[in-house]
Amino acid sequence: MNIPGNLRKKLLPILVNRSVTFLFVMCLLILFLYSIGTSQGFVDTTQFNLIRVYMVFSIFLITMSICGIILNVIRFSAQKKARYLLRAGVYLLLALFGTATVLAAMFIFTISGGN
Repeated sequence: MNIPGNLRKKLLPILVNRSVTFLFVMCLLILFLYSIGTSQGFVDTTQFNLIRVYMVFSIFLITMSICGIILNVIRFSAQKKARYLLRAGVYLLLALFGTATVLAAMFIFTISGGN
């Protein structure tokens, strides 16, 4: 299969961008479900399962955000366009968001006595 050179250069950044967006939206959705479950009185096992799923999505978000940072720094060094540094900054913020919320989820597990 012959892939045009233009698409070959853009495919990896598009895949990283879409996957980070998907993971971020899933994290927000799970946080929303957890907050609703807290106010509605969901069963504890359901809440723990939501936190476990959230931690998995957050770890993938952190990993893909770091890949996005590396990719945009490489693209900046090759093309010297400031928009790549801005995108790397956004990926950095998403990685910090994922890290902070994983630490918060681990704190919730520790306080509640879950494993």
